[in-house]
Amino acid sequence: MTSPAPTVGGVLPEAAAPAVSTRLPLSFAQEQLWLVDQLSPGESTYHSPLVYRLRGTLDVAALRTALTHLVTRHDALRATFGTEDGTPYQEIAPPAPVRLDVRPVPGDTPDNREAALHRALRAEVTTPFDLRVGPLYRFGLLRLADDDHVLLLLLHHIVTDGWSAGVLRRDLADGYAAAVAGHAPRLPSPGRTYAAHVLAQRARLTPETLESGLRHWERALRDVPPVELPTDRPRTAASGRPGAAVVRALPDALRDRVAAFCRDRQVSPFMLLTAALGAVLATEAGQEDLPLGVPLLGRSETELEEVVGLFVNMVVLRLDLSGDPTFDELVDRVAEASLGLYDHDEVPFSAVVERVRPVRAEGRNPLFQVCVQLLGADTTGAGLSLPGLAVELVPPPSERSPFDLSVDFAVTPDRVDVHLTYATDLFDRWRIEALLDHLTTLLTAGCADPTRPLSRLALLSDRERAALLELGDGGPARTDERPLDVRIAAVAAARPDAVAAVCRGRELTYGELLRRSDALAHRLVRHGAPERVVAVVADRDLDLVVAVLGVLRAGAAVTILDPTHPPRRLARLVDAVDPPVVLTRSTLVDRLPPLPGRHVLAWDGPAAEPAPGPLPAHTAATLAAVVTTSGSTGRPKPVALDHAGLTSFVDRNRRVLDLGPADRMLQFCSLTFDLALGEVLTALTVGATLVLVSPEEGSAPDEVAALMRTQRVTYLGLTPTMLGSLDPTGHPDLRVVLSAGEVLTTDLVDAWHAPGRRVVNLYGPTEVSVGCTDHECPPGRGHCPPPIGRPHPGRWLYVVDRYGRLAPRGAPGELLVGGVGVARGYLGQPALTAERFVPDPFRPGAGSTAAATWCAGTARANSSSWAASTTRSSCAGCGSSPARSSRRC
Repeated sequence: MTSPAPTVGGVLPEAAAPAVSTRLPLSFAQEQLWLVDQLSPGESTYHSPLVYRLRGTLDVAALRTALTHLVTRHDALRATFGTEDGTPYQEIAPPAPVRLDVRPVPGDTPDNREAALHRALRAEVTTPFDLRVGPLYRFGLLRLADDDHVLLLLLHHIVTDGWSAGVLRRDLADGYAAAVAGHAPRLPSPGRTYAAHVLAQRARLTPETLESGLRHWERALRDVPPVELPTDRPRTAASGRPGAAVVRALPDALRDRVAAFCRDRQVSPFMLLTAALGAVLATEAGQEDLPLGVPLLGRSETELEEVVGLFVNMVVLRLDLSGDPTFDELVDRVAEASLGLYDHDEVPFSAVVERVRPVRAEGRNPLFQVCVQLLGADTTGAGLSLPGLAVELVPPPSERSPFDLSVDFAVTPDRVDVHLTYATDLFDRWRIEALLDHLTTLLTAGCADPTRPLSRLALLSDRERAALLELGDGGPARTDERPLDVRIAAVAAARPDAVAAVCRGRELTYGELLRRSDALAHRLVRHGAPERVVAVVADRDLDLVVAVLGVLRAGAAVTILDPTHPPRRLARLVDAVDPPVVLTRSTLVDRLPPLPGRHVLAWDGPAAEPAPGPLPAHTAATLAAVVTTSGSTGRPKPVALDHAGLTSFVDRNRRVLDLGPADRMLQFCSLTFDLALGEVLTALTVGATLVLVSPEEGSAPDEVAALMRTQRVTYLGLTPTMLGSLDPTGHPDLRVVLSAGEVLTTDLVDAWHAPGRRVVNLYGPTEVSVGCTDHECPPGRGHCPPPIGRPHPGRWLYVVDRYGRLAPRGAPGELLVGGVGVARGYLGQPALTAERFVPDPFRPGAGSTAAATWCAGTARANSSSWAASTTRSSCAGCGSSPARSSRRC
């Protein structure tokens, strides 16, 4: 964008030349706000209100005279903006008397009048300005009583800034005092007009100077990331956000510590307070590279300090929180980065954005989303003194927020206030209040012992920490102490003629299942299977159910492998679990890779009678299954699960889904997915019927849907991807839909909901025995994905930051899962087990915890449930790496 040539009549004006009605260019900061107004006309985001409560005898005529003097003295206040051939310009109107409307505030009680006052202020503050017509100020006086008034000074930001508020306050005080005394103000003339500043700025920023500055910022902001603060609602494309503000005063003792810290270490309050804010935001956002917007004063010459106008230029302060710096070191990093901002502080922010070319997203400010600044007594408008009046600066109604967050530190000798304006379409108030709590806590700890690393500085209060631990406690576990196969045998003995499984039109009763499984178990015992792993290489059929139960009856652990895997991968998976026996069908034996030292046993021949004699005794602590994950490395990681851990999932699944003998449970998810094993064991322990989808039936979604109708399926458990491929209609018997393995979308929840049908979201890495949380999903949640829910009984969940501390409520972090159900570790990989299964950091003496990394994304502890913005971690279905879990000995 090119503005008119920076001259008046071909020459630069004198420093204090009177402003005349001549077309002038815009300052670089004005250009940006002008463009914002062109793109979003009628927005009140960039309104700058000052609100004063005036108690006492007010001379309205003197106030009007003082305001007229104010506008006469400062030419920027008389500006209007137009365009010629697409190029913006401004014109400075000649001085004229100022209009001051006096309006009574209605109401028959003090409370009613205060409410009416708030409504009137809000209406005035949100009424837009017209930059073309002006004036770009509105002065109003609201009368509550003869001796009680509220004065509103409302200006568009294009003609003012924070420093100007102090100038306006001082000049208004002098003008009112002079008018009351009956004489003209005796203020010296400003050293320079705003118009003169605009022309000088454009003359100063030559193409060579601009290019040098742009190269600097291009280097400084290369690959700068957005600040991804957790939000309560999805981001929208709105350009001007609805906003609100929270003001928090630091405790007096902390205020004194801040002053002492700055004095002793020769740093400014901005550097100290921004360091503490950066440490908090880094935890809230879960990132070490933190860009913050900083409005620089832009008044490099002392003669500009008494001029009203828009001088500020936004720059980006890029904070480095990598490693684990001490608080002292972090303050030093902020100090160094802050001083570097002034090297090229006049380069227009819009030009920096064009040069850096960050990834743009709708509804997101480019380069930074959080703005921070220090306000002294001269920049808040506080301290207005009018003779005969008690004056109080009143927080104005805050209706809009230009950024996600704007943090203003207002520092005076007597107090330190934190003003935080936030976008209410993104954040709820509790989250902002919590952020201020964390800032106070961390700042207190940092000032008390600045030699401590950030990892050892308190962020949470004791009360908040206790609440997070309570939220993550699933309560006492109620589990059956018998091994799973013993429970299944009891079901078979009680209901031998009930159908345990159906596949390809054939049925398998519980009596037949137990007889064939026990016969197989005796064969496995003869081959040394007890207390070892037995690999089952098979697709989905009735024989698979026999094999799983037969392995468990032999006191061995089952691992299911996919016969369609390439031979090399199949051999690697077999070697990873080191089984003495590999079970498969006779039709698959020739397709297996060479397996030296393994006994390959085909079990699908004629059913044999069980051998006489008891099978090996085993307990809930016996290894029951091994589910292999691979993660991003591709190296098999066999997760060892015992009967007790799987029992904790089976019993929770049974209770939450209300499963029983009348249920017909579709088994269609991949057999190598831990949920498949969980479904088989759940169905058989409750006496339900498994409806197995054969490979040929599973090749087409329509055939699966037809099978569900024919078999009157009551339960369906799949990943969201698979759920999305099936038609959710026409299943009158279906009463439970379980989603696992990926992020469940609200669209799928709404699609699968039907009268009498429940949709449940299950989460759990393989390392914690299939599942550790669940959430019943109501329809109509809008765009927010369902949370992963509450922990199962006997489970402990923690979300920790990068330092291993409990992360604040709603902040992203790594999920730790502990308590019952945590795996033994990785079979044959003691080093990896020691790395990922670690002592519980929050319950000393509770045993070890296993560690969980997410496929992609984060976990968050919310007010009543847990949320995850990731696919299922550490599951065989997606091949992710394991989630951090806690193991309880």
